[in-house]
Amino acid sequence: MLLTIGMLILLSVTSCSKINSAETLFSEISKRYNGTWYSNIKYMMSVVKINDDGTEDRITCSAEYVRPEQYIIKKSITDGYLYKNDSIYEFKDGEFVSKKQGANDLVFVVMDIYGMSSSEIISKMKETNLVDVSEFCIYTDPSTKKEFYIVGISSYNEQNKSKNQIWFDAETLLPKKLQRNIDNHLYAAEFENYIQVSGSGYLPQKIVYFKDGKQRLIKRIYDAYIPINEKKELSVENICNYDTFNDLQQNPNSNYSLNIIVDP
Repeated sequence: MLLTIGMLILLSVTSCSKINSAETLFSEISKRYNGTWYSNIKYMMSVVKINDDGTEDRITCSAEYVRPEQYIIKKSITDGYLYKNDSIYEFKDGEFVSKKQGANDLVFVVMDIYGMSSSEIISKMKETNLVDVSEFCIYTDPSTKKEFYIVGISSYNEQNKSKNQIWFDAETLLPKKLQRNIDNHLYAAEFENYIQVSGSGYLPQKIVYFKDGKQRLIKRIYDAYIPINEKKELSVENICNYDTFNDLQQNPNSNYSLNIIVDP
């Protein structure tokens, strides 16, 4: 009996302490989710932009993701942005208006890494300077007692609060927060209310964006589904097709099939 109790305690301690670095965290993420995550998903978004004077602008967009690093956001059939291979393509009225270098960090953190190996994740983070993967800590929120793994800082304190960092829920290993310091401004995105889509991977139903501690943008995701015929590529040539816009659900209050109705 004593031996059994001792073994249980040892296993519990081992389980809690096995994630002690970014490498072990990403290895565990790969072990838990690789092979089960969607490679193509579509959904609708209700977007609220909060202006400096407190007024709000609201639009509804469609979005589609194709693994890896391919993401499209459309405000209408002919207007939107395509993120692909570290490039951003903007199109308006069915015509291209610009192309520039840039990647969508959120797509990488929320979607891409859940189909990658630990070494691939670390290599990509180093390549993009997303966070310092050599820095890692475990933090427990004193108000909720919830535990988080933080990549990018060695300890959670005032000195490190403004550094680039990614927070992962210690229980689900899903991202909770992405923060970046760019040109002396602190940008952050917080992911809330995850739900599993069609028995595959997960999506946050609400994303709140901050600039220097102030809410600037709120996205609510709904009507997400995985296409029967999954795509392998989002091509620049067909981004204005109806196929990339779910025109049946343009009203953000029409059908929250992901159980979303979330507070602003």
